[in-house]
Amino acid sequence: MHCKVDFFPRFLLHIFVVLTLSLSSCGKPPEKAAGEAAEGAGGETPAVAEASSLTQFLPSAEKAQGWKLVGQARTFVADNLWEYINGGAEGYLVYNFEAVVTADYETEDGSLQAVMDIYKMADRLCGFGIFATERAYDARNLDIGSEGYLTDNALHFWQGPYYVKITAFETAAGEKLEKLARAVAGSLDAASGMPEQLEAFPGEGLVDKSQRYLARDVLGHSELKNGFTADYKLSDKEFKAFFILHDNTEMAQRSFIVYREFMEKYGKNVEFNAGAEVPLFTAEDSYYGTVVAMQSGKAVLGILGLDDPELVNRYLQQMTTMLSRQGMV
Repeated sequence: MHCKVDFFPRFLLHIFVVLTLSLSSCGKPPEKAAGEAAEGAGGETPAVAEASSLTQFLPSAEKAQGWKLVGQARTFVADNLWEYINGGAEGYLVYNFEAVVTADYETEDGSLQAVMDIYKMADRLCGFGIFATERAYDARNLDIGSEGYLTDNALHFWQGPYYVKITAFETAAGEKLEKLARAVAGSLDAASGMPEQLEAFPGEGLVDKSQRYLARDVLGHSELKNGFTADYKLSDKEFKAFFILHDNTEMAQRSFIVYREFMEKYGKNVEFNAGAEVPLFTAEDSYYGTVVAMQSGKAVLGILGLDDPELVNRYLQQMTTMLSRQGMV
């Protein structure tokens, strides 16, 4: 489905009137880049120190409510994570993985065995990012940690920089796994809570649990990094919102150009307001449908799959306002 003929000019007229007033607003300085590590003491790297310290979060039989630790815990850091999850390590490393401890548990009567993994990522955003990447959307959501869910034989949750996975060797073990998981959650030295960046997504029509943080390959493009997406359903309209954050306006400008040139090569009906104060383009994408993308300071943001100029404009205004308040544009 193609844009209406008057979509582009109508959008530009409104965007200039409303958004140029907010681009100069000030906010807090950018967060420290994920993965920046402090110097380790005595030559020990931070990752190795984290690997050793993670064992403190493994519940003892006293706290595990019917479970007991079997054998010795094993730890891995970035350099040897492939030894534990060969073929899957890269997906964790892009979210600034630091260390993991893995341990075997069984119930006191020996009727059920499970493996517990406690991953330590660089910060809360990375913890959320890897959890959301692996989220099972058909699973039962649980109020544990910041977010959690239960499948037939596994329970996953995240809390702060920690991503916890408990996998049983039998199905229908949910109640027992939940007891073990709550014991872990209570021992972690991090509060629950969602990344503040997600507050930039408007609440109207937001599909529950659809928000994601993508450390790389945003919108399937290898050069677009540090992006956030969310799905929306409003009456009969289904669409996606996104924003990509950068350290400075020059980097944001580069991402905007990369995305626009990508659409010029692979999309259709690309229209660009060259020389305007608020860079913006519209296009048609074979997968997402109507694309509207703009640069606002240090952010690139847009709406995908919504062929309604008024709604597109409203959602972009709201996202720009929230990102400005957070000092991210």
